[in-house]
Amino acid sequence: MKPSISLFFISFLLTTAAAQSDESSAPAPMTRLEYHSVLVQYQPYREQVLIPWRESNDTVAKIGGWRVYAKEARQASEPQAQPDARHGAAHE
Repeated sequence: MKPSISLFFISFLLTTAAAQSDESSAPAPMTRLEYHSVLVQYQPYREQVLIPWRESNDTVAKIGGWRVYAKEARQASEPQAQPDARHGAAHE
């Protein structure tokens, strides 16, 4: 490499670095940070009151049995969207 070419590249690199440092020396605008603890809604463990299994089974029978629970679970998982007009949408 000729000395004049290498000197040109060195001066070019130094000029570019100086121009970049001038741009980055401007202070960045301050942003306000907010802290929200995940423990705000923490509820300590509480022992649940156990009821006899026969009483629990009787309560389920009065409500309507396992089918009621299955229906509630299905309704909770179904999206509340408009009916789908695509082919095969009625075959669910």
